Amino acid sequence: MNKPLFLAGLLLSVTVHAQALRDPMRPPLPASVMRSAPRDTIPVLSAVFSSARSRAAIVNGRLVHAGDTLGPFTIEAVLETGIRYQFAGDSFQLQLPKLDTTFKKPTTEPIPAVAGVP
Repeated sequence: MNKPLFLAGLLLSVTVHAQALRDPMRPPLPASVMRSAPRDTIPVLSAVFSSARSRAAIVNGRLVHAGDTLGPFTIEAVLETGIRYQFAGDSFQLQLPKLDTTFKKPTTEPIPAVAGVP
């Protein structure tokens, strides 16, 4: 009588352990499943677009305008270089990083050739 009970317990422990293993060839889980709570608290601003009539921004990969909601965020305004948004009753501002657009002037002197270099 103990032998069938032992075999059932052994079989159950093997199946429980097998479910914990992950197939390395299986594609990764979708981003919606892998999202964690800390990531939800800071939106990701990728770009700001301006036209004569309106401004728009790319936030978390989506095109948004002032007044749009994006999950827990409400876009209050699209600014010239960022956004102002509301999260959990507080207002925050997010700016794009300022890029250095200065370029060095190329040299006008010829580069001397080095003999013996293949």
